Amino acid sequence: MRALLNIFAFLVCGLGLGYCSADYSMQQGLATVSVRNGPWITWPSAGSATADPYTRAHFAAHGHLPLTAFEAVSFRANSDQQGQLLDQDCEYVVEGRAFNARWWSLTAYNTDRTLMENPAERHSFNSRNIVFSGQGEFQISLARDPRPGNWLPLAASGGFQLTLRLYNPDADIKNNLQAVSVPVIKKVACS
Repeated sequence: MRALLNIFAFLVCGLGLGYCSADYSMQQGLATVSVRNGPWITWPSAGSATADPYTRAHFAAHGHLPLTAFEAVSFRANSDQQGQLLDQDCEYVVEGRAFNARWWSLTAYNTDRTLMENPAERHSFNSRNIVFSGQGEFQISLARDPRPGNWLPLAASGGFQLTLRLYNPDADIKNNLQAVSVPVIKKVACS
């Protein structure tokens, strides 16, 4: 009887650890299949016929059909520069420069990857509607209350994430994802 309990306990622990490690690998990405650049993460083989099972599972779980790296590179961040999870009860500033891509966008999503409902019906900025400084830099405020300049409204409590998409990026971006000058995400204050 004791042997059966040990086998059962071993199976339960093994299945639990297996599920947790597979879920983590699919959600957060393994170093062998994803590239981290500060708080941003990307899956280089997304949309490729040779994509690994974790990359395919990552996109399938969220119902997304990724474009190939030739067409677009997508980075996602769910934490700030300090590694703290993004929280809609806080205010953030995202700072960056224009990218060597035909077109790009930066979008704020709920953690379930749906657009945040907000009265301004504003969810993103892109290379054509963002206001740049004289030096070609941009700054986006993320807060519940309106801010001057580039402002993305945060709607409710809970976490959120940012997605940066670069469409038709230059070869230097596609070939060196960990060196791309991704935007800096700074927490300003929390309520």
